[in-house]
Amino acid sequence: MTLTQLPKNAKVAVLGAGISGLTFTYFLSKLRPDIRFTIFEKQNRPGGWMSSPSLKIRNTNESILLEKGPRTLRGVKDGTLLMIDIFRKLGLESQVEVLSDKCDANKKYILDSSGEIIQVPDSVSTGLNFVKNVSFVDGKFVLGVLKEPFVKPNAADETIEQFFKRRFGSTVLTDNVASAVIHGIYAGDVGKLSVKTVLPFLKDFESQAGSIIKYMLKSKPEKPKGLSEEMQTYEKLFSPSAQLLQLQQKLKHYPMIKFHDGMEIFPKSLADYLQENKNIKIEYNSTINDINPVSGTVNGENFNHIRSTINAHALAKALPQQEPLVPLLNSIQYVSIFLTNVYTKTSSLIPKGKPGFGFLVPRYSSVSQNPDALLGTIYDSDVENNVEGLFNSFKPVPSENNKITMMIGGHYYTNWTPPSNSVNVSIVKKVLESKLKVDLSKFNIRLIKENEPLELDDLKDDDLVISYNYHENCIPQYNVGYEETKAKVNNLLEKDYKLSFGGTVFGEGLGVPDCVINSFKDTLKLQ
Repeated sequence: MTLTQLPKNAKVAVLGAGISGLTFTYFLSKLRPDIRFTIFEKQNRPGGWMSSPSLKIRNTNESILLEKGPRTLRGVKDGTLLMIDIFRKLGLESQVEVLSDKCDANKKYILDSSGEIIQVPDSVSTGLNFVKNVSFVDGKFVLGVLKEPFVKPNAADETIEQFFKRRFGSTVLTDNVASAVIHGIYAGDVGKLSVKTVLPFLKDFESQAGSIIKYMLKSKPEKPKGLSEEMQTYEKLFSPSAQLLQLQQKLKHYPMIKFHDGMEIFPKSLADYLQENKNIKIEYNSTINDINPVSGTVNGENFNHIRSTINAHALAKALPQQEPLVPLLNSIQYVSIFLTNVYTKTSSLIPKGKPGFGFLVPRYSSVSQNPDALLGTIYDSDVENNVEGLFNSFKPVPSENNKITMMIGGHYYTNWTPPSNSVNVSIVKKVLESKLKVDLSKFNIRLIKENEPLELDDLKDDDLVISYNYHENCIPQYNVGYEETKAKVNNLLEKDYKLSFGGTVFGEGLGVPDCVINSFKDTLKLQ
């Protein structure tokens, strides 16, 4: 899409006050203080899918953080560097907490086909145990590995499953391992997701060396990379004293980053900061009924540019129905997640001797092996007990409280009728008993339904709290054909459109840092 410089005193409409809309407004307002912004947000709060409410216990005034969306940032990404520097500028650097690559909470697990939780290898012993218990090798795969260097490259896009089957002659790796990783990020199906979009490096390896194995044998260790061109530009224009290279090097020892008061603290703090600017207005509880991307009108008001960070289907509804963008936007598939927070004061939710970040569930070769559509479980309390401050000496006082988050649904719900909330709660209990070996007969279950206040009069040692939310159409799917759709959209926008896209659709990717760096790059073109 072509983004051209905006005229002096321009007006910009931003659709959505999530992380993408807020960071876009932040960066562009810094570069162009003359621009006036109106942010339209359908909810009564900023943050979008970032939601970090607290369970209030009235008799003790206790607050228990329950993440109901993204909860950690992974890897040393440019978008992560930008978020941390914004926190520093807001005077909130004490919020930034990290997990060392050597701590227990960095251990990850996979659920094998028999229902056992097996650690992903991080040593010789765990590697041997993984090979022994997880069926990711069969006769076809072994033969396929031998033949792989002689398989001809294919430039055409294909699903992740098709790619591995074509190159290795078997789906055992995607069924029992790769699909688990994809469940944890996209809640998607390896049989539908585009390898070119989701795992582009595999296509690059194939095109460069003609074979994955040949590439791995020929490749040399990468030299340490310096700051990207975008980060150098950011330091020059926004933060000359940021020392982002030193921050980048420091974060290499910390594969996970979280915020002390939950991920939502970032959009909330940023929204508060932006509203201090007289040229920025956030309209909450705002319904968008009519958008014209050519004339630049939103609900009848004229703007020089419209930045959409909202659900593609919601945008399509507000556009003129003869608009060519409409069928393209409606072709984007989304999946829904039944997300459940489970909390108890006693230490009996996380399997003994298996601390870590949590476990993911593969697709397996048969749906009958995962009839509950379980995607994964996160051990929140292990993460919280292992953090340390990035900019201070903070270390948590170890707590016996146990907190986990369970994710159900995703791509399974595209083929099934999603179960009722009561059925899904039953599934949560079943997983607690069968997979995590929790004896529920010892607990008094306190169920907090969706949209009910997160409050309890008291909380006893034998109480087990279950709080759930159904996140409908929360994750877009980059299925085969997505790249063609994106190209068609960009071709349309290169005409006389006053519209650009941020967020998880037609941007840099699905992760929070991807959304942030996309915001920054596009503001450079509009300044």
